[in-house]
Amino acid sequence: MRKGAEIAQGLPPEWVEHLNQSIFATPDDASVREDPVILASCRRANRAELLHWANANLQRPGEPVEPYVSTDMVDTARELARRGMSELLLNTARAAQNTAWELWMKMAFSLTQDPEELAELLEVSSRSISAFIDSNMRLVTRIMLDEKSAQARDEHIDKRSLVSRLLDGREVDTGQIGRQLGYSLSQKHCACLVWSESPDAEIRPLEDAAHALARLTGAAEPLMVFAGSATLWVWSGAAKPLDLNRLQGIAQQFPGVRAAIGSPGAGLNGFRRSHLEALATQRLMGRLAGAPSVASIDQVRMVSLMTQDDRAARQFVASMLGRLATESTVLQRSLHAFLAHGCNITQTAEALGTHRNTLLRRLERAQDLLPVPLADHRIQIAAALELLIWSTPLNGDER
Repeated sequence: MRKGAEIAQGLPPEWVEHLNQSIFATPDDASVREDPVILASCRRANRAELLHWANANLQRPGEPVEPYVSTDMVDTARELARRGMSELLLNTARAAQNTAWELWMKMAFSLTQDPEELAELLEVSSRSISAFIDSNMRLVTRIMLDEKSAQARDEHIDKRSLVSRLLDGREVDTGQIGRQLGYSLSQKHCACLVWSESPDAEIRPLEDAAHALARLTGAAEPLMVFAGSATLWVWSGAAKPLDLNRLQGIAQQFPGVRAAIGSPGAGLNGFRRSHLEALATQRLMGRLAGAPSVASIDQVRMVSLMTQDDRAARQFVASMLGRLATESTVLQRSLHAFLAHGCNITQTAEALGTHRNTLLRRLERAQDLLPVPLADHRIQIAAALELLIWSTPLNGDER
């Protein structure tokens, strides 16, 4: 038991991967399971609970393990209770328990060849894991019930409840709610979600990033709603079109902060639609490893369509990019930037911060790797590069 706990304490990479994937094992609301903040929180909570159980069994093998609910689990439980989706967290915890048991059981067969000893180990382990998870879930259930009770007692109308009424599609007095929010609902809006997946995220950088994004659309003061442990819902007046070229500057200015932006829309319908587009953008950013820190719906529409059929997407990338698909990301991104800037060498070199001659060598190398002529397939190659880049995680120096 102690030897197995020692192995578990080392967090084998395959264990971490299986635990992360267990989050997707329940058929619950996909929009929540694709929320990057909740996903990151659940992943950290799974690892923390595994370490707690392993450490306890290192010290006292087979004895009852005290319940442990991490800060991440508390925040997620309260958030899902506010959304009326408490059952999701319980189902996710059970899926993680099943995965952990499967991993432990496989490992147990490598620890002893004695049938009686193996049977006893599995019996004690099963009882320990089940009791630990059950005690944890009792605490989590109490947290969610307390959150619901607090909401029921809270008689004042806060920004989130007002905004939720607007988003629910009900008939509302937009003038009255707009006055309560201090934000005009009759104007043209641009919605965005600003969040952090860091376990120690602070709200101030999120608010600063939200103000910076609002300034890109010409707004002086955005409407900001605290929507979770590390998430802001933001709306700003869209006095001018969003400059997509300046989004990268926002990402560099606020490292660790991510943002998803909807398209502008007027009135109450535009308020709702832009927010839903920002949510869709956030879900795609959470699903694809190479997604940038800040992105708009205009940047993800094509990628979203192309990733609905993974097999077809892979075939398309292979047919258009050939050997370039497996080469250096520097070559891929250089060619992508070249096509994005209308095949203008000077503009591309400036955007990449690269010497003109260096860029020319990279482009020549990239074209040599393509299976089709660039001049005849610019649109298809650009689309394939866009898809590849969104699907490929960046190294630290490339970000």
